[in-house]
Amino acid sequence: MVTLRARLTSVTGVWEGAYTHLTPGGTVLETYASRQETRLEGDHWYERIIYRRPGAEPQVLDFRARFEGDDDLVFGSTDFEGRARLVDGRFLLFPYRWQDEPGVEVVELITFAGDDYKSRLWKTFRDGRLERVTVVEEHRVHGAVPEIWH
Repeated sequence: MVTLRARLTSVTGVWEGAYTHLTPGGTVLETYASRQETRLEGDHWYERIIYRRPGAEPQVLDFRARFEGDDDLVFGSTDFEGRARLVDGRFLLFPYRWQDEPGVEVVELITFAGDDYKSRLWKTFRDGRLERVTVVEEHRVHGAVPEIWH
């Protein structure tokens, strides 16, 4: 069975794609391009996401996590916390919370459909009710190298 560490090692690098936010009924709220850069250094996972909304400056979010064993990745900072688990070698389940948004929880499901393609589905809940669904499609950018930051 593939470990979470092995799966994430296989998908490090640069990915480009698009985010589509929808209402629970399926109405499109917003669509925009994105870039995700990931790398693994020992037990430390680094992830940078760049949102490219039309008519706006790019928004950059940096995330850090650490492995606790080969199958448990823990995100924990003063503003963001979550824990990722791999299911059946291809599906990553990632529930998380932002500290400055009490009552909001997100459950993300990442499907590694191939070496160069993945999709992500977010279900965002506010006070226990589904508020929004986000669909993300991403393709690997061959030859691109993630920026090094700590």
